[in-house]
Amino acid sequence: MKILHLCDSLNPAGLGGYESYLYYLSEQLAKRGHESVVVTQSPSHNSPSTIAFEHYRVFHLPGNYLEARKWEFLALPEEDRETVVEHMFQSDDLELNVRALQEQLENLILDLKPDLIHAHSVYVVFNRVLQGLREDGVLDNLPSVVTIHGRPKPLVLPGGEKTTDYDTFVDSCPFSLILAVSNNVAEVLRDYLSRRELDIPVQTLYLGINLSVFSPRPEATKQWDVAFLGRLETMKAVDLFPEMLSRLKPDFPNLKFLMTGEGSYKDKLLRGFDNEGVIDMVDYLGVVETERVPDLINQSRIFIYPSREEPFGLSILEAMACGVPVVTTNVFGPSEIITQNKDGLAVPPGDVDELVKAVRSLLENPKLRTEIGKNGRLTVKTKFDIRIHDEKLLEVYQELVKTHKAGRADS
Repeated sequence: MKILHLCDSLNPAGLGGYESYLYYLSEQLAKRGHESVVVTQSPSHNSPSTIAFEHYRVFHLPGNYLEARKWEFLALPEEDRETVVEHMFQSDDLELNVRALQEQLENLILDLKPDLIHAHSVYVVFNRVLQGLREDGVLDNLPSVVTIHGRPKPLVLPGGEKTTDYDTFVDSCPFSLILAVSNNVAEVLRDYLSRRELDIPVQTLYLGINLSVFSPRPEATKQWDVAFLGRLETMKAVDLFPEMLSRLKPDFPNLKFLMTGEGSYKDKLLRGFDNEGVIDMVDYLGVVETERVPDLINQSRIFIYPSREEPFGLSILEAMACGVPVVTTNVFGPSEIITQNKDGLAVPPGDVDELVKAVRSLLENPKLRTEIGKNGRLTVKTKFDIRIHDEKLLEVYQELVKTHKAGRADS
């Protein structure tokens, strides 16, 4: 089977949950004899049209370069964005982009001849593109499913309209099935669909972790006491880190904090470390290759991921699979993963007092770290093994293809 994975956007730095998910999913599908191609918008004006990886290929479609201009805009300091936004974007940008992408994707589909389209968090662009292609009959022989990886977020369209990504998703939803990465995401999706009186089935399908890649490495030297690997955004609560380290420093003056990733809050965060006098405790590695992540986790004693908004939590599972105890939050996706004080510690979002308390308890108690780490590994092995996910996903694929063919035969 050839699966065309479709994404509105992939972070050019290679960050984020579903970038990692697509990387490991494609590897597992390839082992089962299936081919994956990933199609997304060009993140820059000089993006190569195709990039070949070991287990999949990425195709960049330029559209009208709206996506490329978005990344140029986000690379600017926040204080400079308001002055340039009207020059970088036009009110009809989205319509022009969708029109261009529709032609480009149609040509690619005719060339690749996939068996199925699996879209991922196509909230604004490719859901509209697919809607147009379906109305034109281009997708008559091609079933499509979408996985929603995130919770609803505010959105400002190029014309200035303020909405949410879920609203724009249900405005154009040409899918026969919607997969949600958590029960929380599924529940919110059903609510949005019901408001529009759309009867599209929503099914929870937890993502999975490759347990042979993410595994405990007893020989690894613990270089860091606490680690965070993720996007440097306030949604991930990274703004709490300077005060967290400041509060821990008197009792743990030699503590080392590992931080990787990129994001709009990076500069403020680094200034915050400096202002709190804890910059010497921080090892900031920037963006790291996906292959390095298991080693970095294993070289850390504690992994923190205190997101204010987390639809699921792949990074949480990666650390748990490595046997490293996790401190996260007790809401949304993480609440469906963690059993408090058994396989992880969960604190209220945005609560620096409780975050410090949880980290401190693990720093002071090696036995607790070991126990929670072992239980975390067992939880992932039992519920979140990528092989379990793949089997269920392939069942979804096969049923969709079968149902679609049957429907075409009846018509």
